[in-house]
Amino acid sequence: MSTVDPPADQPEEPPVPAPGNVYSGNTSHGPTAFGDHNTINQVNYGSVPPTHSSDVLLSKALETLADEVAVRRQRDEERSGVLSRPLPVRWAATEVAEASMGEVTWSSLGLTPAQPPTGGLDDLADLLTHRLPHRRLVILGAAGSGRTVLVTRLVSTLLKERLPGQPVPVLLPAGTWNPGKQLLRDWMAEQLAGDYPHLRASVPLSGPRKRLFGSRRRRTLAAYLVDRNLVLPVIQGLDMIGDGLREETMNALHELGSTVPLVVTSLVAPYRRAVESAERGLSRAAVVEVLPLAFADIRGYFAPEGVNSRWGQTFLDLDADPEAPLTRALRTPLLVWLARTTYAGAAADPRELCDRVRFPDQAAVENHLLDGLVSVAYPPQPTPARRRDTDETWHPDDARSWLRFLARHLRDTDTHEIAWWQLHRTMRFLRPAQYAVTNLLFWASVWLVHGNLIVTVLFAAVTTPVAVSERLRTRLGFVPATPIHRVQVSGRRLRHLLRTTSVRLMLASLLAGSGVVLWYLSGDSLPGIIGGLGLMASAVVVPVWSLHRHRVNDPSREIVIAEDPARADNPLATLRADRRSVLAPAGALLVAGATLALLFGGGLRSPVAYMLAFAIGWVGYGAWTEYAIARAVLAMRGRLPWRTMAFLRDAAERGVLRQVGAVYQFRHPRLRDRLAADPPAPPRPDHLAPR
Repeated sequence: MSTVDPPADQPEEPPVPAPGNVYSGNTSHGPTAFGDHNTINQVNYGSVPPTHSSDVLLSKALETLADEVAVRRQRDEERSGVLSRPLPVRWAATEVAEASMGEVTWSSLGLTPAQPPTGGLDDLADLLTHRLPHRRLVILGAAGSGRTVLVTRLVSTLLKERLPGQPVPVLLPAGTWNPGKQLLRDWMAEQLAGDYPHLRASVPLSGPRKRLFGSRRRRTLAAYLVDRNLVLPVIQGLDMIGDGLREETMNALHELGSTVPLVVTSLVAPYRRAVESAERGLSRAAVVEVLPLAFADIRGYFAPEGVNSRWGQTFLDLDADPEAPLTRALRTPLLVWLARTTYAGAAADPRELCDRVRFPDQAAVENHLLDGLVSVAYPPQPTPARRRDTDETWHPDDARSWLRFLARHLRDTDTHEIAWWQLHRTMRFLRPAQYAVTNLLFWASVWLVHGNLIVTVLFAAVTTPVAVSERLRTRLGFVPATPIHRVQVSGRRLRHLLRTTSVRLMLASLLAGSGVVLWYLSGDSLPGIIGGLGLMASAVVVPVWSLHRHRVNDPSREIVIAEDPARADNPLATLRADRRSVLAPAGALLVAGATLALLFGGGLRSPVAYMLAFAIGWVGYGAWTEYAIARAVLAMRGRLPWRTMAFLRDAAERGVLRQVGAVYQFRHPRLRDRLAADPPAPPRPDHLAPR
């Protein structure tokens, strides 16, 4: 557990009480760390409020955070319909869950192995706060099993039972965390400061500490709350982190401390793989699994008033046919929610789902309900409770058309991942055309320097087929292992780059100068001309050969580093990082060329033209450039919106897509297939209007 200096006017930390399952008492110093168990029923101010100014500030920030989290949770539940009619989700310590605990056993957690815990929505908070001594829990479940419903109710229950000064449970989507680059506590503080603006304020040191450490030791309120364990992290969707970061993810959770309360949700298979990669489960953490819905719970959810309703009559038909496909289909909260929403209108009759002719098996029922997922996610006239800020941005017909295009692209390329750097694959001509134009612009810039059109055309004719043909580039080793990059600059790397580049330029200048001198001294003799041309050619060949031979140790690759998509944090971060890796070096080249031109002159036939040529080549072959061109072409054709990344992120928030590392996927593979098979609708007249 990391340690931090106390806030201003607080000379030292108060004594830490002895750990125990329940702690209750009074304090005059506001919220502090309360030993190993600091989640529920551990502190109550009573009649003694905080007195120190910094503690008052932290206390107010903590209570404001609790109020804002409660308001946001209520709005989210109302938007999804969970608050008025909660889904009857149940959980249990199944064999799958126990196998995911690693070396942790129920006995080590103080529970009887013969009677593993089980319960419903309101029982999970009791398990976390009263039965688990360390308040550490992992919730596993299949896609659409109801993990979100369960964890949302858990946070709401914890907030209701919370006393002033106690830690606040906060949902933190794991898709924005890269454990390979950022400490867990730093990420938590960053998320809190981003989502709750009042926590961005800093708590400066004062008195001797300020004179000793200066302003560099200023920390945000979010960082103080996290470091003092006054935030109960509920990390939602651990499976959204890339597969290449499984081991780092588990190690980071362990480094948080085995006594720090923690809740994690994940799909079953990714969490099992993470445990296997780390060769250990989450220390002192219980693992439970979301169960399929029971038939009696489903009946009570759809027909609470009995048979005197449309759904009541439907369940009478199911009683007569216990093996009906509808009975097996309504086992996951997603399909239950879709069925209820699809047949909410008075004219809709859910009894049609019992028709064995139209729906001969479970897959037919599920496909029928999944067909309505996009309509439910993008309602044409959302109610005020379900209204989103992006409802005015994405028209439902456009959203379905764009999702259908993406689904067909994934089907045609036989993949499940929507990666921004692969968007060009939707148009086969795009990359060859882009590379050909980039190559021609490069040689046009070179022509501005020497003015020899014949030589320029010859070089362009030789290099353009290499640029266009992916097979030739692969055989020559010009295809990178990964298309996305990021910039990582340091003084050591810059010095190394300048040193090696200077040596290569000096070698090239020496060879070229020697060739010119030999040609000049030899007069018109053929051996002198051949020798001079050979030396001048070697001025280009030798540095390029050296760079290609030592490309593994190329210093420029220490500044522009290839990014592994499996280890990336989120799509937008990788897009921005690659954009910086494309534009920053190109800008540096142009600045360097302009500086040399001002120093030595020369007009267009100066270093500016040389640097312009290299900048064009650098930008033209970048993954971000490829994405920008593909996005523009697809948007003009009405295939995708101009704000493609914003649309994908919003679709993930609506439950149509899911984020996994640096890519998006359809939340349900069958939904991808259904959309891909859906016949295209006629485009709206305003589909080209900017959004």
